[in-house]
Amino acid sequence: MRLTILSPRGKLLDSETESLIMPFEKGYIGVKNNHQSMTGVIMPGALWLKNKNKEEVRFISNGFAEVKNNEILLLTDASEEKSKIDKKRAEESLKRAKARLLERGSNKKRAEESLKRAKARLDVVKGEFLNVIK
Repeated sequence: MRLTILSPRGKLLDSETESLIMPFEKGYIGVKNNHQSMTGVIMPGALWLKNKNKEEVRFISNGFAEVKNNEILLLTDASEEKSKIDKKRAEESLKRAKARLLERGSNKKRAEESLKRAKARLDVVKGEFLNVIK
């Protein structure tokens, strides 16, 4: 299957994959060759890709997915390989998001979304998503 991940900054990934598991609104969804066509909303979480002898885990942010004719298109705000996530920076983002939730007059919805992304990044770094996708 062809997997393309696009963000406002451009193409983040364009590769072949045998299968993937991605975070949707109601949980993780697996996609393999000849999967039926579908669209859906991606939530922040772990994106697990499998090729012949290689597995890759990435963080993926909010976005939109389209699966059609063995092509997967993911439109997202951000996606990064597990190995490239700066754990310390992700922890700092989590602290800032928690603090914003407590601030008077802050945009609670935006702070909650920031909190979800920061938690998801940390889960990917720590491998805490593994019980969900394996």
